[in-house]
Amino acid sequence: MLVSLNNLKNFTVKTELFSFICLSVHQVAIKVIDKKKARQDSYVLKNMKREPRIHQMIRHPNIVLLLETLETENCYYMAMELCSGGDLMDRICERKRLDEREVRRYTRQILSAVDHLHTHGIVHR
Repeated sequence: MLVSLNNLKNFTVKTELFSFICLSVHQVAIKVIDKKKARQDSYVLKNMKREPRIHQMIRHPNIVLLLETLETENCYYMAMELCSGGDLMDRICERKRLDEREVRRYTRQILSAVDHLHTHGIVHR
């Protein structure tokens, strides 16, 4: 059963320029890319299908897991594992300061994920 785009927007947790991310009842995050908006930017249009292809190649504990993709006439949907801890930048802004132990843990996770990407010939922009 497909859910209408308007219903998905009721569950939006993050909005980006050409897409938004929302929660589903199955505890996954769904990234919805509006094709009409994406057509306005040649880079986004050219690379719209690249992100899911890359996600399918990568398995790492610090990289979000892509579970399923779906394309309709108007949108491209990516169902991903739900990372409920929030965004690192939001956490930094909220707390103003992180202790050294926490910073080390985040740095190790980021470097491990980037190293994994580089090992597979992928550069994160």
